[in-house]
Amino acid sequence: MEVSALEGGVIMLDTKAIKDLLAAQLAANDSYQLPENEHLEFLLELETIGRLLTAVKTDANTQADDRVLHATYGCKDLAMLLCGKLKIHPSEAKRRTRLVRELPNLPHTRDAMYAGEISGEHALVISDAIKRLPSEYVADADRVLADVASTLDPQFLMRAGKYVRTVVDPDGVYRDEKDAIARRAARMFRDKDGSLSFSAMVGPLDGEKIFNFLLALSKPRSVDGEKDPRTFEQRLADAFVEAMTIAMTARDIPGLPRSLLVVTMDADNLADKTGCARTDTGQPVSPGLAQHTACDADLAHIVLGGEGEPLAYGRTRRLASPAQRRALAVRDKGCAFPGCDRPPAWTEAHHVVHWIDGGPTDLNNLVLLCVYHHHVMHEQDWVIVFEQGIPSFIPPKWIDPDQAPLRNIRVNCPLKL
Repeated sequence: MEVSALEGGVIMLDTKAIKDLLAAQLAANDSYQLPENEHLEFLLELETIGRLLTAVKTDANTQADDRVLHATYGCKDLAMLLCGKLKIHPSEAKRRTRLVRELPNLPHTRDAMYAGEISGEHALVISDAIKRLPSEYVADADRVLADVASTLDPQFLMRAGKYVRTVVDPDGVYRDEKDAIARRAARMFRDKDGSLSFSAMVGPLDGEKIFNFLLALSKPRSVDGEKDPRTFEQRLADAFVEAMTIAMTARDIPGLPRSLLVVTMDADNLADKTGCARTDTGQPVSPGLAQHTACDADLAHIVLGGEGEPLAYGRTRRLASPAQRRALAVRDKGCAFPGCDRPPAWTEAHHVVHWIDGGPTDLNNLVLLCVYHHHVMHEQDWVIVFEQGIPSFIPPKWIDPDQAPLRNIRVNCPLKL
């Protein structure tokens, strides 16, 4: 089936042929007949086609903007034209307009998007990250982030962008913190049914403490082996109420650790106020704010090796100790399984060599895994190996015939300027 046509010397997409082809696929509804590996390949190809379609739409939108098409139809700008004529949401129209405006300044990102390697969402994440960098680093940041973007989802790509910022502009982290603290605000009001609506914006470090605390309290709970029926939003609301109840009913909270926040930083950098600290979820922290926090915190000195790995503690016990859990949180940053973003509060300490098989409860035999990936490790043929004290995951051959070792981006960010 032809999907392009020549009209007046101009090659145009045969959009009717494309629509007919897609309609035929929907009518057939037979992708379930594919073998599993071919089904995944089909999904990947569809994703690439969707990305290329976004690139084609961006190109067409750019040309519409160049010929001031919005004025012809009585619209004040391109976003209003797209919203009014295509009947898309205003936020989507603005997103598409941003691609038109911002991609020309990011040649590597544009090339990756126009090759179908990354989505429009990836491109905007890169643009947002680069906007905050000094101009002399823009070209290199565009290159490294575009190179790594195809291996990450947009959320992890955002973290990679923050990492680049901490490397090339640590002073910018300090400015961001000051801006965020200045924007702090909270709002609450009663709905007509008497329920309370509450929203708040707080500074990054206070936000990190609240984030970790509420995630710990909102962990799914099973009752008599049954799955927690609550949605994540319901669990988070229940956690907020529980946190407020704790605060209102107890001054001293027995059994609740005071260290609700873990900040990792080189001791010399902390003393000299240089470089950047990081929380256990990768949030950058300026040295001044880290030092301020340390004035009212219990400091735990964990000795790290040359590769950044916490050195092993011997433990003659089956369960990881609180000290080991803290060290694992510093090392693994949460669930260590590649691609997982679950925080340390949602994880369990997994024995690589099982305890029943003689495996020790030591850091070089422990790794943090969320409940789901803990089951994956026990039920599938993944293998964990330690390289310089850091866990790497080797997939089974049916996932990757080459069985190339993988790491979570939080543990090993492959970015170099």
